[in-house]
Amino acid sequence: MPLLLIGFAVSILYKWNYIQHAQRVPDEFNIPYYTAGVDHNKNHIDDGKEILEGAKVYISKSPQYEALREYGGNGWPSGNRGQAGDVIAQAFDYADYDLQVLITQDIKKNPSAYEGKAPTGDKIAFRSPETQAIFFSRYLPSYSTDIEKRSEWQPGDIVVFEKKHIAIVADKVNDNGVRFIIHHFWQYQAGYFQDVLETGAWGRITGHYRISDRILSPRTDNANTKVVKYEVNS
Repeated sequence: MPLLLIGFAVSILYKWNYIQHAQRVPDEFNIPYYTAGVDHNKNHIDDGKEILEGAKVYISKSPQYEALREYGGNGWPSGNRGQAGDVIAQAFDYADYDLQVLITQDIKKNPSAYEGKAPTGDKIAFRSPETQAIFFSRYLPSYSTDIEKRSEWQPGDIVVFEKKHIAIVADKVNDNGVRFIIHHFWQYQAGYFQDVLETGAWGRITGHYRISDRILSPRTDNANTKVVKYEVNS
């Protein structure tokens, strides 16, 4: 029995990355690298790469976890606090995409797409994983949610989970060639750069997106129009 308990404890610690996982590079598995093909701010750096770098900058400050709440001022948390949606908002901001403006505009033009499904306030919607997920499903190319399709998972992609969680896909893989993610989910997590896509900890993967200039082309939907999901095969 003691050995079983020890084995169980070790498996839990490993699952949640308290026991460090080996980080490998995609080249070891012959996983090709695809750029997003977008350079919104004309700085000669692919936006997918910039979004990844923005997520890394965010976690480099070791932000303190705080459940999503609305702030005054410009809507951003102060004091180095944040949650899952802040990884995304900060990463996009680093690449000069203002999700607060883009998401707020879309909510105002197309309220039926968000009504009753996610926070919609000007000061909170752009940081909400649920609101971000709806917005990305409307404006970004959608890629496979099957983690076994290695080449479809690229650094800087966005991954959405059914349990209201969202993360940035990292540039390292595990021993199976499956991507690490960059995320923020509670105050006691072992780190922000983790190997958890295979665990199912946040339920099934419901969305997988990559930056595209479509995000800068908001549209006005008919009230009865269903959310559009672009499908792209790489």
